Amino acid sequence: MEKTTGRTDMPGLVAVVQNGDIASSLRAMNELRAVGNVAVGPLVASLRDGTTGAERWRAAMALARLGEPAVDPLIAVASSGGEDGVTNPAVWALAEIGDRKAVPHLIELLRRESSVCCRVLTAAALLKIGDPAGVDEVNRQYTEHGEDYEGMVSEAFEGT
Repeated sequence: MEKTTGRTDMPGLVAVVQNGDIASSLRAMNELRAVGNVAVGPLVASLRDGTTGAERWRAAMALARLGEPAVDPLIAVASSGGEDGVTNPAVWALAEIGDRKAVPHLIELLRRESSVCCRVLTAAALLKIGDPAGVDEVNRQYTEHGEDYEGMVSEAFEGT
């Protein structure tokens, strides 16, 4: 197992999150949570710039563990209109954090997004957060997109 190099080695911890075995990566995520707010920037950069899906999802997992300090940067990433490989992990992390501040942004994303995968994950995130405005929008989407869409959202919700 790889060892993390200490709380002051932010690039080292982020590298372990990205490239370590699962146990080492999870330990590094916990160390980054202990570091707090200063870990948000490097992790958001890793989410945006990761060269593989695994790197982006690991960054999202670490950001979800940081909680509230990561909400605004995650909203910015999710709202930026980027590719699914960046947007989806950000949406997932917002759902894990569960901060209602994300709801209007997720509703907007749900309304404008063309990717079915992203819309499904965003609808599942809104259901997980549970804010009435978000749930109402998901129900409207069910009416608009039909039973198959509702089934996909249900599967995504169960998996989150």
